[in-house]
Amino acid sequence: MPETCNRVLVEPGSPSHMAGPGWRRLSARGQSMGTQWSLQCWTCPGLPDPAPLINRAWDEAIALFSPWSRDSALSRFNHAAPGWHVLPPEITGLLDLARDIAARTGGALDPTLGRLTDLWGFGPSGPVTTPPTPDALERARAASGLQKLHAPKGGDANQLYQPGGLWLDFGGIAKGWAVDRASALLHTAGLTTHMIELGGEIAAKGLSPEGAPWWIEVEAAPGAPSARWLGALHRGAVAGSGTWRRRSGAPGQDWSHSLNPATGRPCDGAVVGVHVFHPSAASADAWASALMVLPPETGLTIAADNDLSVLLTLRGPGGQVIRQASPALMEWEAA
Repeated sequence: MPETCNRVLVEPGSPSHMAGPGWRRLSARGQSMGTQWSLQCWTCPGLPDPAPLINRAWDEAIALFSPWSRDSALSRFNHAAPGWHVLPPEITGLLDLARDIAARTGGALDPTLGRLTDLWGFGPSGPVTTPPTPDALERARAASGLQKLHAPKGGDANQLYQPGGLWLDFGGIAKGWAVDRASALLHTAGLTTHMIELGGEIAAKGLSPEGAPWWIEVEAAPGAPSARWLGALHRGAVAGSGTWRRRSGAPGQDWSHSLNPATGRPCDGAVVGVHVFHPSAASADAWASALMVLPPETGLTIAADNDLSVLLTLRGPGGQVIRQASPALMEWEAA
C-alpha cells in the first residue's frame, strides 16, 4: 500500500521540557506498508513501549488489506473462485463505509476498482510507462463495479459474492484504518496523548501536559499560496489525497493515482488536492478519495450537507492554485 498523494507536516504544540514529574515526550519512526510512519506521544514510567503496538496495527492491516501479499484476506478474495466467501469483519466494515460514501457522492468512491488500479500502474503488477489500451481498459471496467457486490446470503453480514475476476482495492481507506487501529491500541495501553502518522494520514488524541493540541500543517500543492494552513487535533484525524505526489507513466506524460469510477481513468479535473478532518482516519481517507473525483462546487455542497471539514486545493482557469474550505473546517483551523 504505497504512500498516497499527500504529506501532512506535524508540529507538536507543546514545549520540549517535561511538564510534570516523570513525563517526557517520546518520538519514534519506521517503515511499513510501502511508506513511512512516525509517532510522537507523552509517556511516563510504567507505560509500555509503543513500537510493538504500532507494528501490530501495521501487520494487521497488511494481513487484511494488502493487494501485494497473496496471503492477505483481500488477495484471497480477489483470486477466489466464483461464489460466496466469508470475509473478516474489518473488510466488510470498510465495504459498508465505502458503500455509504458512494451513495452520498453519486458513486465517486468505488472499492471494486482493483483491476483498474493495477492497470494504471498502482497495483501489485507494478508501475507502467504507457496508458492501457482501450480494450484492456474496457475489460477491467467490465470486471469492476459496486453493482457486482450482492447482498449476503442468510443474513451473514460477512459473506461476499465473488462473481469471478473482481478485485477489491482499499488503497483509499486502508491506511486510514491502520492509523485508527494504531491509535486505539496506544490509547488502550495508557498512551492516551499521542500523534500517529502513516504516509500522511494522521490520528491524534489528547492534549499535552501543558494543554496544547497537536498542530498539523497541511502540505501545499506546487504553486499554492505561500500562507501556511494549520489545524489543531486532539481527538480526531486528518487524511488527504492529491494529484502531485503518487503518479505513474513516463515523465512528462504521467498521471495521478486517483481514478474516476465513472470513466476508469485518472482524475484530471480542477481539484488537485483534498484534505479531510474527521473523528475517524478511515472515514477521512475515504471521503478524501471520493471528493478528488467530483467538481469542486459539487464536493463543497456534499461536504456542507454531510457536515464535513474539508480543505480543497484547486487549479483555476488561469492555472493559479487556490484553496477553498467547507464551513465545518473552521473548528479545526488555527486562529
